Amino acid sequence: MEITASRTGEHLVLALTGRMDGTGAQQVTAAIQQNLTDHDRVLVFDLFGVDYLSSAGLRVFQESSRKMKERQGRVAVCQIQDFVRRIFTAGGFLRIITEFPTAEAALAGTASAAGSPAGEVNISGTGWTLSAHHQSDTRGTLAVTGSLAAVHTGAVTAADIREMQLSHGGFGVAIGAMARTPDEAAPLPGEMVQAGGRIYWIPTDGNLNPDFFTAQDLESSGMKTFTLFSASFTGPFADVLRITSDNPGGMTLTEVYAAIFQYMKTRYPDFTGICAVALKATIGGLCSSDMKNSLIAAAADRKAKGPVPMPGGRTVTEVPFDGSVAEKISAVNVKPQYGGSILISIGFGIDPATARRSFSEDTVASLYFTDPRSAMTGPFLFNKGLVFKNLHWDNTKPFDEQLRAAPANGEFVAMHNLLNMTTVKSAVAGVLPVSVIHKGDKQT
Repeated sequence: MEITASRTGEHLVLALTGRMDGTGAQQVTAAIQQNLTDHDRVLVFDLFGVDYLSSAGLRVFQESSRKMKERQGRVAVCQIQDFVRRIFTAGGFLRIITEFPTAEAALAGTASAAGSPAGEVNISGTGWTLSAHHQSDTRGTLAVTGSLAAVHTGAVTAADIREMQLSHGGFGVAIGAMARTPDEAAPLPGEMVQAGGRIYWIPTDGNLNPDFFTAQDLESSGMKTFTLFSASFTGPFADVLRITSDNPGGMTLTEVYAAIFQYMKTRYPDFTGICAVALKATIGGLCSSDMKNSLIAAAADRKAKGPVPMPGGRTVTEVPFDGSVAEKISAVNVKPQYGGSILISIGFGIDPATARRSFSEDTVASLYFTDPRSAMTGPFLFNKGLVFKNLHWDNTKPFDEQLRAAPANGEFVAMHNLLNMTTVKSAVAGVLPVSVIHKGDKQT
């Protein structure tokens, strides 16, 4: 079975060629799972190349009709061959699936079923469209502890570990650990996400196995949350953005944030250049870089082997060191994973040049780092993601409500620190323009 997927807005078209028997039906089912996004309202099957249809194939159309009906969408077929038409007619399928002569006619005839939701701003870019719903004029506060730049370079010690209070309704990203005391936490700070009253984290014990705690777990166990760096926010989200890629392969996080920042600059003339984001998306391919081993131990090792003062103002380094400490102890995976699964991503983006007009240099510098081996273009992104399967999500309910309920409504698969090359096929983003930053005990 040959399958070609194409997309026009919220229409997914699958052009099929071959026998839709048991094997072909499995291939079509896999293609639907891989390409259908949460935003798609119309699924069109172009059957010009299908000359055989079995009961297994019929079940694909039956299940597709059920799935699309749940989201108040439609299934359409076009260019049906004689044998396939007889099977459809005998099964009564043409009473529940609309037939069109061509794929173009199907797209035109179902356009009303896939109209973009009402929004005050609709914008588009190369390969993507965005529809926005403005919810509140509230500007956001980002609570920041520590320095991400210091973590990246390894300019941290156990003395920099701070206890973080868990907010039952907030969201956040951190380099942290769960432990009873700072000394117990010191070897373990790794990737951490706060979402829906839960803390997810990857201890830097060399295994990359995530764990999670609820607020109730922490209260009853005596465990505390310690961090070297954290950035958290509570909302409510000022805007909910619906972003769709015209490319079946999806769009990168860099492109997602480009769309978000373009909207922010359009909606908020006084945009400070910092935006907190919670994202629910269908994964195209997830790429990651996760801290695997102890950051503090690696930082101490680098300091011991770093430049040593010598007579005459010269220095000598025991062992050359390429890259940062965080890079040295991280496991990088650029092979796309988890295609078709659901991503809940928490994080922020910052345009340092714009942010410096509103915040102090020290505050801005603590929120990003630069890689001297590559030029940074566009906003700096810091995002961590939770991967779910079978996540129940009701698009008719408020985004904030569904996002907070998500951790308890799906099968948790994995968590990762996201590389910007991660791709998503569609996304709903709760965004919060940041106008105030609480830095430790200070407000900027």
